[in-house]
Amino acid sequence: MVGATASTLMGVMNPLLGKLSTLLEEEYGKLKGLHSGIASLRDELRSMEAALEDLSQLEEPSQQVKEWMHQLRELSYDIEDCIDVFVQHLGQDDAHDGLISKIIGWIRTMKVCHHTAGQIGKLKEHAVEISDRRKRLKLDIVPSSSAYVPIDPRLSAFFEEAGRIIGIDVPRDELIEWVTSDTNKRRVISIVGSGGIGKTTLANQVYQKVRSRFSWTVFVSVSRSPNIIRILSDILSNIIKTNNTTSDDQKQLMQRIKEYLNRKSLEYHELVNMTREFLENKSYFVLIDDVWSKQAWKDIQCAFPSNNNASRIMMTTRIQDVAKSCSFPHESHVYSMKHLGVDDSKRLFLKRIFGHENACPLELKEVTSDILKKCGGLPLAIVNIASLLATKPATKQEWERVKNSIFCVLERDHEMEVVKRILFLSYYDLPDYLKVCLLDLSRYPEDFLIKCEHMIWRWIAEGFISGKQGQNLEEVGERYFNELINRNMVQLVQMDYSGKAINCRIHDIMLDLLICLSTEENFVTIVNSQTITSSTDKIRRLSLQGNCEENSVWLNTSDFSHVRSLSAFGDCKQIPMLSSLQILRVLDLEGCNHLNEDNVRIEDIGSLHQLRYLCIHSFTKVPRQIGKLQLLQTLDLTNSKVTELPASIVQLRQLVSLELGFQARLPDGISNMRALQYLRCFNCSKNSINVVLELGNIIKLKRLVIHWDHDITGEDEERYKKPLVSSLCKLGQSNLQILNITRLYLYCTVDFLIESWYPPPQHLRHFEMNGMAHFHRIPRRISSFSTLIYLDIRLEQLEEEDMQPLKDLPVLVNLYLEVRESNQETLIISHGGFQCLKDFSLLYAEDKKGGPGMIFEGGVMPKLQRLNIRYHAHITVPERGCGSDFSIHQLTSLKLFLVDIYCAGATAREVEVAEVAIRNHANLHPNHPSLEVRKFLKEHMATNEDNDATEQLEGTSTS
Repeated sequence: MVGATASTLMGVMNPLLGKLSTLLEEEYGKLKGLHSGIASLRDELRSMEAALEDLSQLEEPSQQVKEWMHQLRELSYDIEDCIDVFVQHLGQDDAHDGLISKIIGWIRTMKVCHHTAGQIGKLKEHAVEISDRRKRLKLDIVPSSSAYVPIDPRLSAFFEEAGRIIGIDVPRDELIEWVTSDTNKRRVISIVGSGGIGKTTLANQVYQKVRSRFSWTVFVSVSRSPNIIRILSDILSNIIKTNNTTSDDQKQLMQRIKEYLNRKSLEYHELVNMTREFLENKSYFVLIDDVWSKQAWKDIQCAFPSNNNASRIMMTTRIQDVAKSCSFPHESHVYSMKHLGVDDSKRLFLKRIFGHENACPLELKEVTSDILKKCGGLPLAIVNIASLLATKPATKQEWERVKNSIFCVLERDHEMEVVKRILFLSYYDLPDYLKVCLLDLSRYPEDFLIKCEHMIWRWIAEGFISGKQGQNLEEVGERYFNELINRNMVQLVQMDYSGKAINCRIHDIMLDLLICLSTEENFVTIVNSQTITSSTDKIRRLSLQGNCEENSVWLNTSDFSHVRSLSAFGDCKQIPMLSSLQILRVLDLEGCNHLNEDNVRIEDIGSLHQLRYLCIHSFTKVPRQIGKLQLLQTLDLTNSKVTELPASIVQLRQLVSLELGFQARLPDGISNMRALQYLRCFNCSKNSINVVLELGNIIKLKRLVIHWDHDITGEDEERYKKPLVSSLCKLGQSNLQILNITRLYLYCTVDFLIESWYPPPQHLRHFEMNGMAHFHRIPRRISSFSTLIYLDIRLEQLEEEDMQPLKDLPVLVNLYLEVRESNQETLIISHGGFQCLKDFSLLYAEDKKGGPGMIFEGGVMPKLQRLNIRYHAHITVPERGCGSDFSIHQLTSLKLFLVDIYCAGATAREVEVAEVAIRNHANLHPNHPSLEVRKFLKEHMATNEDNDATEQLEGTSTS
């Protein structure tokens, strides 16, 4: 494992060497006593870096080598801390005005330089000792080289291939039969198998196929150390989001659930009772994934009543006894997963690498068989090795090298260790800079949904991302993340319209591997109710997970002066005193709702001079001391109850990203935050007119989310319009690329935003409206927004001539229109325009009946691949122009036709007629695009002779 350890250490040392070189070029680095010490220290590190490059090629280290590398790693951290504190002190002393102040500042600078010179002298002595120790060890290193291959250009094809699951049809159909076979009692079906064998994949396939048969469905992820309260509260949150009932009893229940979930303390029995009350007399299908204990199953299943509505629960587990216990007394409903056979393994392996199972070169067939034999039909192992080879030259020599590496590490390990070793092999092959980024993910708990953007800003704050001069660090970070996706090291959960990652997760097995590596390299110390993972007294990064009360003594007595990042998750109610974290770069409390002013002395935040990333969601105030954080780049107050930010916030000259809660008020002077690029939830009504005007002077602003509050009405609304448009006009001529307008309550037209925006923005590529904000009709001036790629707007009305301004947008790729009403029977999309459009959605509001039919003329939207239309079934499709004239065959590039049918006020027969008509037109398309029909059932749906059909209306059907 030394290869991984050495190269990860190089990922730490390389940025440090860059810092030392930069410091030598600065004015203070040339001071007597400093320059020679820094230069000598850098040279010692460079000589050891060369040895590390050789060590990174070794498979197994000796204890002496491990200890030497441990000492070098800790030395590197200590040097970087010393340099960062020195530079921070110099920055403070440079800020003095006036002769006397400058003299005092100069004296302080000399003292700092003298003190730092002494520290560097001691560090240099330590470096020489470590270097001499390496020489005495007489390491016999045989170097070998491996070239780094850039990101696989077939990344997007890999995402598509992930949907083509190999060898799953037979078990899926068998399980569907178990789910759908007649019985009025609740049935529990268990899927059991080893980690990485595909239990969740299989269960999810069944879930997607049968969920439309049930009135309510939910997917629940458990993990090895489940937080039952969180799981049950998430289920109730799902109930609130998906409930469409209109009965008074159900409305009252929903209100009770909402009020209860807003409490700080939640009780198990209350959560169970509310869930059972909602599900009583309903047919439900629940998928409970990754159950590790009988007790966890008992705690969760209590929430699901054993009613007589043919409900189903499907669960996955790695443990046979747990599976039998869940399905007891019906052991016949335990499905044991099997490994992939030889043919399916080969298909999965070769498709992942070459895109086709018959594309394997003849010279690689023998080595392919050898590799697959070692993978043993385990899908996770097959996919990871294939992902590794996809980035390598397709030569027998390279594949033999990978195969031989697998042979060395797998011979004596059992099945679960096989997967870990294969995942470690993928880790071993990462470039140094990616190893460091990946190890940072070990701080997250199991199944935690990671926001990719936040993750990248953390990497930047920690110094893991370094770009060449002129490179955007965020873009470099996105490339790093794409490389991890490409190598299958993290699981992508959600992408946006452009293919940019939004959320991701770490697979359990991968997380186990990362925690092992992280502990060995003293990268992250994880503290929870059971364990403390630490290999040294010097804690560099700290992750507090769940209730750590049993380790409160450790938290109160340990030395945290070397901690660089602190993260808290779950029920954590205690963190180290902020005043003890003097070199902290990252403070991330996003995953914890229990830390606030009651248990954290937030006023001490001003002493964290190295802080670059701050996320505090559960606090109600931001102290004035925050102005002292001159290195702060990210401040995340999303979902917080902060109503006013201190005046000192404008002193944050390096702040790049600022995310606020809906009620936050900014002080005058925000134009001083000249580095700001992302501002989310700027509430106009909470800020002064002067602040709204200042907004236009933040010329680096790229992304802006504006909340047009319902409090702005009458004269106030008119007073705010002109300043807001003035600022948007300025930003449009600067760097504004993404604009989002949102309003939570009360419908309100915001036509003035577009009609008064002149000159049109130069770089705006994304315009989006959310909530109750809408245009009366499509603004004609929007045709001048020529850089728009993504447009998502809400309209009061839509007429045929309104589409003309949109047709003139030359690079528009994604268009989403949500319309409240239309006076036309048929909406004709005439030819011309929309030359780049690939994704088009026309959705009529749920509470408005009808909506026009659509006719596409020949030559229109030549690149359209996805079409999404929403209709109301009470007016049949053929009656509204969607019969023989519904000409989707004119859309020559169409791949997916998605139709939403709302069934309010419709009979089952009317819904059936509507669906049949849609399917007939899809079948007439020469390219036979995929068709997905989604039907949504309302409680006030009309009754008729087809009563049995109403049970099948809600859900999704695909062909």
